[in-house]
Amino acid sequence: MKKYVIATLIIMILATSLFLNYQSFGELYTSAMSTINIYNTSIPYGLINQYKSDNPTKQKEAEAEIKKICLNILQYPNWQNLLNYIDLKIYTGNILPEAGDELLIVLNLSKDLAAVCIFTDQGQGYNYFDKINNLLPVESIKFINIPNRNYNFLTVYQIADERLGAYYYENFFEIFMFNGEIFEKKLRETTFYEEIFKSIWIDDTAPKDEWIKNMLKNTILFKENSTLNIFVSGTKNKYKASGSDAIPNASDFNLIDSSSYKYKYFWNQDSEEFSRNNTITAFSNTLVFIIGDSDTDYKNLCNFSKNKYKLLTTSGKIIYIDKNLIDEDI
Repeated sequence: MKKYVIATLIIMILATSLFLNYQSFGELYTSAMSTINIYNTSIPYGLINQYKSDNPTKQKEAEAEIKKICLNILQYPNWQNLLNYIDLKIYTGNILPEAGDELLIVLNLSKDLAAVCIFTDQGQGYNYFDKINNLLPVESIKFINIPNRNYNFLTVYQIADERLGAYYYENFFEIFMFNGEIFEKKLRETTFYEEIFKSIWIDDTAPKDEWIKNMLKNTILFKENSTLNIFVSGTKNKYKASGSDAIPNASDFNLIDSSSYKYKYFWNQDSEEFSRNNTITAFSNTLVFIIGDSDTDYKNLCNFSKNKYKLLTTSGKIIYIDKNLIDEDI
């Protein structure tokens, strides 16, 4: 009997040991796979093909996996449990000074945050190359040829939606160019802007129930040839409504002022900058580019600042000056 009890105990100890070893192996395996997923920065062709397939289940699985890979790259672990709320967009285009197209993965995470992950084609899949962080929700992406280069500008169309709380809405685009190290922002331009506010917020003598709506609309034309010009034609409209403590309906606003304008941007190939004049301008013995005008700035629809140029120096500094300090016909 004693031998039987001892044998039983030995068998139980061995079984427990095997179970614990197996359990530890499982934990180690899970940990290892998690680590692999964290450091996985590649997207195989098969995953992209699966995402483009007609099978909804396979497509959804691929979409989730692509999101996970990009979230790991972006180091956004808290978003891993919110995959269903993330908007995914995929583009291909040549934005690096090499032959072939890159894979661009857009993640719209919230109304205030988006990012683009950029992957290079390695023959069997795509390897992570770089990212553009801290964007607003991306509406679309466009590729524009860089004059005398074998790759393109990356133009990212975005949305700033602050209609709840801040009472403004904007559609705009930003143009990025790879400068050999990073994707550098070269231009920002508004295509639509609307703001609504109480008159008394900026004029304490105004009626308490009076509201103002400013609206700006720009039509953009990219003319690509041996150089690049961006033509902008737009209108500024001002509306007024009264008789309400809350934001009035759109039909309650009446147009009280309207104006139109035109301007264009020139691409300077030597300095690799956009400017509203076709030559580099000198100001206070400093070479500058004219990149903005208070008369057409969406931030200045209330005319707080008048007759000002926004300048970019060759060292990257932004300065604002009176227009009469530069004698330029632009």
